[in-house]
Amino acid sequence: MNLVSSQVAPHSDVHMEVSAALAAWGPGIAYGRLLRFRSGDGVELPSLSVECEVCIGWEMTDGTTFEFRLRDDVMWQDLQPVNGRQLVAEDIAYSYERQRSEGMPNGALLNIVDSVEVESQDLLRVNIFAPDADFLGALADGHSKIVAREAVELSGDLRGGPTIGIGAWVFEEAREDMTFTFRRNEDYFLDGMPMLDRLRIHTITDDDTAYAAFRVNNVDVHRLRQEEWEEFRLQKPDATMLKFKETGIGLEVAFKTIEPPFDDVRVRRAAMLAMRPERAIEETWQGAAYQTQGVPLGRADWWLGEEQLGMYFDDHPRATALLSEAVGALPVPVVVRAGDFGAEYLEHAERIAGEMRSVGFAPELEIVDRRWFGEEVWLGGDYQMFVGPMAPVASPNGYMLAVLSSEGAWNTTGHSDEALDALILAQAGEFDAEERRRLVMEIQRHAMEQAYRFMPAAAVSLWAWWPHVRGLEPNFVGSEYSHWERVWLEE
Repeated sequence: MNLVSSQVAPHSDVHMEVSAALAAWGPGIAYGRLLRFRSGDGVELPSLSVECEVCIGWEMTDGTTFEFRLRDDVMWQDLQPVNGRQLVAEDIAYSYERQRSEGMPNGALLNIVDSVEVESQDLLRVNIFAPDADFLGALADGHSKIVAREAVELSGDLRGGPTIGIGAWVFEEAREDMTFTFRRNEDYFLDGMPMLDRLRIHTITDDDTAYAAFRVNNVDVHRLRQEEWEEFRLQKPDATMLKFKETGIGLEVAFKTIEPPFDDVRVRRAAMLAMRPERAIEETWQGAAYQTQGVPLGRADWWLGEEQLGMYFDDHPRATALLSEAVGALPVPVVVRAGDFGAEYLEHAERIAGEMRSVGFAPELEIVDRRWFGEEVWLGGDYQMFVGPMAPVASPNGYMLAVLSSEGAWNTTGHSDEALDALILAQAGEFDAEERRRLVMEIQRHAMEQAYRFMPAAAVSLWAWWPHVRGLEPNFVGSEYSHWERVWLEE
């Protein structure tokens, strides 16, 4: 099977590179993890649910201690200097300590880890500083790889290899670091997996070239751009197509709640009621987006849904009435800072400014470059209102504790909300799935009601594959790649 990566992997050390180009679309797929994100039949997307990869199970001995029992049939790939020996708990402990050591960019995934202890060859204990319901997701992330000490010690790091893992794919060759070929791991611990004999990933950085390769069947699975989606659907109706809801990616709107005019919740609500996200999704994003509050969706049933979200938008008479009630004289001047992150972001920002103008605001749209937006808006909080990508946090707790909580390091809106903070703290360490869902739903409703920040256009990635590709049921969250194991090609 032939796949395409749009980014170049700069080297081969999976602990020293944050890009998914290495972790999930390059040599990194040769490696395995303790856990992985679930995919396949019965998994409703989006989903951050995890399952064992090299363990047979885990238990919590208290709120901050996890014990993982390992499989006894996991072998390293039979390459020097590891030579096909058995995976043991010490390998995982070594890998986690290396990943979270000083200077490792993927170490942030394991910031909650206090210590990693090897109890026996098949028993690993991980202690965390505080209860964290997202901790297992950090271990399942595609960047939390298990690496062999022997391979690292050959030259001090893995930048130039060797790439030796416990995964389904054995790294075979790299052609000019632009085409990576893998062969089936005959000693893989899951019977009958992977189903393909070979997997080849081509690095093609030009989107037009990549799309052309897919259209002529030189590539089997491809991520489409918005403008390609409808064209391809009409021209190739026999192809399988998937709209995958991304989490923590897309266009966000936020209001400065401690300065006029948005220090009045009625003004914030009026601005939201002026907006028409459904129209923007169809006309600006060509359907490749969805509305959400902003909390990364750990499960599909965390989503508030179009009906609940629709209550906060697209009611111009109510918006004008609220605004008049709050400030009296109209129009209300406001500066809207918009990040220049592409045509869709700018078009949506202009649309929002126009919608606000129609209900009594006098918006001045100020376009800023990406660096300025990141430093002065994301981090510095220099805005009355912003329109642009959300802060780069992928986990539910990462967003709720760092962005949405009153004391969060990235709470640049300035809101202070004891009721919201209590809900956030209650869910942070809640491991009961249904109770956490209830709390997260309440958090989202509360945040929408108070109109602090929201995502009128969270990202949807568009995928297509040819009819001969069978068994593909992907979950691309967290740089996941285990779905390729179950794919086969029909002649």
